[in-house]
Amino acid sequence: MALQRKFCPCFQTPWLLLPCGPVEEEEHDDEGELGISFSNLGEKKKQRDVCGEIYEGCCVGSSHGWLVLLDKTANLSVFNPFLGAQIQVGSLKEGLEFTDVDACTVKEDPRAFVPKAIVMFDYKKNKDGVVLIYGSRKKLAFCRYRDGRFMDLEGAHQPYHDIICYDDVVCALSDTGSVEVWDISGSFPTKIMDMEPPFPLKTANFGRSFRDLYSIHFYLVESCGELLFIVRFIGEFANGDGKPVREADLLGDEDIQPKIRPYKTLLFHVYRLDRYKIKWVEMESLGDQVVFLGGNHSMSLRVGDCPGCVKDTIYFTDSYWEGVDDDYSYGGHDMGYYNLRDRSVQRFYDTHRCKMKHTPFWVVSNPW
Repeated sequence: MALQRKFCPCFQTPWLLLPCGPVEEEEHDDEGELGISFSNLGEKKKQRDVCGEIYEGCCVGSSHGWLVLLDKTANLSVFNPFLGAQIQVGSLKEGLEFTDVDACTVKEDPRAFVPKAIVMFDYKKNKDGVVLIYGSRKKLAFCRYRDGRFMDLEGAHQPYHDIICYDDVVCALSDTGSVEVWDISGSFPTKIMDMEPPFPLKTANFGRSFRDLYSIHFYLVESCGELLFIVRFIGEFANGDGKPVREADLLGDEDIQPKIRPYKTLLFHVYRLDRYKIKWVEMESLGDQVVFLGGNHSMSLRVGDCPGCVKDTIYFTDSYWEGVDDDYSYGGHDMGYYNLRDRSVQRFYDTHRCKMKHTPFWVVSNPW
């Protein structure tokens, strides 16, 4: 299959994919067509409109320049805005256990059914496919484009929180901090490694102490040959000083909802995997690396390849799917960057509105 590149962003810096037009004027539902635009971190402004390019379905993942799309009938496809190409992969109903409850969940919110999906797309190695986390049990599934039929990856550590492609294998992170490694190069996926380091005590203690104030998200990242376990703490409600509070603390006598954005990312813990001792070791610095987290394939890049980015920093977009559609006045807004040196959170893009129905995604141009 020959694909013609329509445009290519400069450098390696991930671009922020945004819905076209003012957010409050968006009238599309998640199943309808949506125009898109890109924002460049270096220029801090919108650089490229591709509103003529549209995709159908809800975006449930982004990797290697491809968006993974799931519509309300459980059909999955991949779309590349740089190539202007969309490929139908198949229906999740083909090969996976699919109940009436599952169908209802997909129809109401595809992101709740598939919280993360990644693309394997390499013409040079004749390797392609989609790996995803799906369902209420957060199981793993895989589908090759040429097959169009999904299959379960029967791991032992569900529910899973993140998946990445790394060194020709797929790594899956569970809620206990364990990592499974799958080889999917053969005719049938095979689990080749199962690492179960103890869950980091610092994060466990923090979670127990502030359980009612934070939502906690886990990410797996490959960085310079190392596997990183990154924990994101999202304050369910944050005051003007960026401190986590309870909702009642933000309400006056006549208020029925807070006048500020209720949830906000406030803190990260970063660990690397010691493969000899099989333990997570806390990291105080990322060195010359910059990490990009959200609904995308979690990634780490050298700051020298990312003009406009700050070293030793985690850039994040809103992937709090449980909260995105929780209220009509906010959601999708939680974007910024966290500096490991001073532990500060800054905003890199002003949404001007609290509600972003179609949440932004990091996208990197694919060289293939």
